[in-house]
Amino acid sequence: MAALTVAATLVVAACGNETKPNASDPGGAGAAKGSPITILATSAVNSNLASLPQFFDVAQAYAKAVNAKGGIGGHPLRITTCDNQASPNPTVACARQAVSDKAVAVVGFAIVSPAYLKILSDAKIPWIPGVARSPLEFTDANSFPVTIGSDFSKVGGVALATKAGCQTVSVITNSNFVAQAKQLRRLAKAQDITMKIVTYPSNASDAAPYVSQLKGSDCLLIGDTSDQFTAQLGVALAQSGVEFDQIIGQPTLTSELVSKNPVVWEGALIASTVTDKKAPEWAKFVAAVKQYVTTDQSKHPAQQAQPTWVSMAVIANALREMVGQNKKVTAAGLQAGLNTTTVADSDDTGPMLNFTKTSPVPGFPRLFAPEIGISTVKDGAVVPAFDGQYYNIQPFLMGQKNANMFFKSGS
Repeated sequence: MAALTVAATLVVAACGNETKPNASDPGGAGAAKGSPITILATSAVNSNLASLPQFFDVAQAYAKAVNAKGGIGGHPLRITTCDNQASPNPTVACARQAVSDKAVAVVGFAIVSPAYLKILSDAKIPWIPGVARSPLEFTDANSFPVTIGSDFSKVGGVALATKAGCQTVSVITNSNFVAQAKQLRRLAKAQDITMKIVTYPSNASDAAPYVSQLKGSDCLLIGDTSDQFTAQLGVALAQSGVEFDQIIGQPTLTSELVSKNPVVWEGALIASTVTDKKAPEWAKFVAAVKQYVTTDQSKHPAQQAQPTWVSMAVIANALREMVGQNKKVTAAGLQAGLNTTTVADSDDTGPMLNFTKTSPVPGFPRLFAPEIGISTVKDGAVVPAFDGQYYNIQPFLMGQKNANMFFKSGS
């Protein structure tokens, strides 16, 4: 979600767009004949802060793939969409649209507020974010985050630095995210790692001046950076000759970016909210994106919205259980079912989830998935690291000094 630090290409979209039932479309709702089940997907599209239509794309691709195989017990999934513009009032309007659409759940990305969550909670419509950013999403009783969330996943960078034996780390980040970098520095200190913070402004057109400030550290940690700046960083590192024992990136370090300067990035480790899309569990995601997504992947990569696929899978499997038990499918019924779920089924794309268990991480009782996925750069491409599974970093979130526990698979 570091793409939020820069203005992105705007794609025309608005509240009310939806996947239309179409009997001639084998992936459309016409392939399933029962009454539709509505899920609202929200994201920031027409915004000066970000353009992220891929969160709509992935929700719609999931629904089309399910509907092509008969839907949920014969009921097609219907996706309505709402552009929250990464702004408070439009985001609240999206919650109201979910109510008017009679949605059973809301997925996607939003900068949530108490007003947004209250509207959904009053209507008993569960908010099931794949990429939670706000502390509210980890405390509200109607919020069911299915991944560790984008800010917490960055702690995985500290865990990887610990594994790599880094004693000194330089973290480079957009100047708007200094607070997050300082939190990483506090967590690094608990692991006896000295961390230096280097910031750059959002309008930076060249990473070279900042690369010189990174010298002198064992390892480099890429913090909140845009895709554009990460690309600039690769060029600047190649030209400067500055090297590190280990480079630790964020999901913005994609195979596309790596291919431009493969020597620089070779061996880099990447911490993410989800496991790498090349892992076997993501085969259905890859196939659905290929078949149903038409958005320009170079501008709006569906990979960034993988967590929404996890949300959709959790919802779909919960709905299948309701339909299989002849229960009426309603938002309140889904909410009640999730509240008693001890093993949420995401088709193995997400970490193990127990929505009945309170997290021990102080202040974040609904942090159900304190786990990260890890990728690495090998032969110029981003691929799954280690065994490709999720790894529990709860000790790091709690400031505990315990590197060994991290390398036990969380699932």
